[in-house]
Amino acid sequence: MKRLLAASALALVTPPLGAQTGEAMVTAKNPQGILDALEGAGYDAELTQDGAGDPMIMTELSGWSSRIYFYGCHETSHDGCDALQFSAGFDRKQPWTAEEAIALARKYRFSSIYLDDEGDPYIEWDVITGDGIPAPVFLASVLSFSDAIDVARSEAFADETAE
Repeated sequence: MKRLLAASALALVTPPLGAQTGEAMVTAKNPQGILDALEGAGYDAELTQDGAGDPMIMTELSGWSSRIYFYGCHETSHDGCDALQFSAGFDRKQPWTAEEAIALARKYRFSSIYLDDEGDPYIEWDVITGDGIPAPVFLASVLSFSDAIDVARSEAFADETAE
């Protein structure tokens, strides 16, 4: 029992690893910090709000309009968010099938794919930031999502570009 209490106390007073090493940290609790990390990496991005009033960043990834939604935010103040969701959608001429969406989702373990009311595929990727993650880890997630967009786009439009 004493070990558990000691470990708990140590966890409470020990700063996160990034803080110990001086590495830059980002968190959904600080939307401006997320924006700054994106802009510092060369992305054009705009901090705005979603329909619920929570922070949202609009940017372009792999040449495609993308959004970064903030989740776990306080219901009325819209601050204190603890997670992000990267999102991009593809407006097809013809609806995609659920089977096609599932096949794409299987390729990326961190992503989810869904179809909107018109059968257009959307790819999403969640990142939990909590009190902070190292900025390079966040940017690696952005790059991985950008790569996933490339594959999703080529698969979503494969039959339309072949025509």
